[in-house]
Amino acid sequence: MVVRREATAQHGDRGDPSLTQFIPHKVRLGVQGFSPKDWVGTFYPPGFSSRQFLPFYAQVFDTVEVNSTFYAIPSTSTVRSWATRTPPDFTFTCKMPQEITHDKRLLGAEERLSIFLSKMRLLENKLGPIVIQFPRSFTRRFEENLRDFLPLLPQDMRFAIEFRSQSWNDDAVFDLLREFHVAWCINDWQDLPPVIETTSDLAYLRLVGFHREFKYLGQVQRDRSKELASWARTIEGVAKRVERIYVYVNNHYAGHAPATVQQLQELLGLPTVHPRSLWPQEPGLLAQRSV
Repeated sequence: MVVRREATAQHGDRGDPSLTQFIPHKVRLGVQGFSPKDWVGTFYPPGFSSRQFLPFYAQVFDTVEVNSTFYAIPSTSTVRSWATRTPPDFTFTCKMPQEITHDKRLLGAEERLSIFLSKMRLLENKLGPIVIQFPRSFTRRFEENLRDFLPLLPQDMRFAIEFRSQSWNDDAVFDLLREFHVAWCINDWQDLPPVIETTSDLAYLRLVGFHREFKYLGQVQRDRSKELASWARTIEGVAKRVERIYVYVNNHYAGHAPATVQQLQELLGLPTVHPRSLWPQEPGLLAQRSV
């Protein structure tokens, strides 16, 4: 793991009373997506329909990273539905469409960017950062594309950039992001060494792992205890430097993201809500809970 020393927590920080006082107000922890069908019967109550997923999810976690926006710009009705079916303090972070980041590689994307951002504004105060995720093939040779694109981002919205090529790990790139108040996305993705850096007043962390490693997503299948303990210390250190840190876990990190998020919440001393405590109190479900 590549760790920039100034952003790393010391082990003694966990016992610092001032740290535990402000951590809950700075950290938003959630899952990358909320709709895997394998969650039904483990996270969601048995028999739940997809329409019921988001309101239930929002009772357990206070934020989600929306993956569907990566594949297509959502309709107005869809975005408004997200807003109306979640509590007032819920936060959505959304991935920028791949047609902008992957297909166009940021070139000639002004119109599609404008349309996408206009949809995101419908979330109003529930909108968190927009994640601009690039493929591994988007290397430093596309830096001019990025320099031309960053001025197009409106100053009243927040953005985080996830690079998947080590060619971007450079002070000049960090300074460029600071110039436009864009957060460097810290990522634990495949074999890419994470770089812990802060380039704005918010931080963004994505724990992804290896895509397609697990076919079933309803239970934890890999012990990530050591990694999560390390990430908890890192989150504590980064939280000292920013106003807010957003952390999202992918199902493929350990097999079942909700459980991983709750393990991380416990490590950070954050309150947790057990999903089964929200299941309907029906005889059949009570029998399943006692097994």
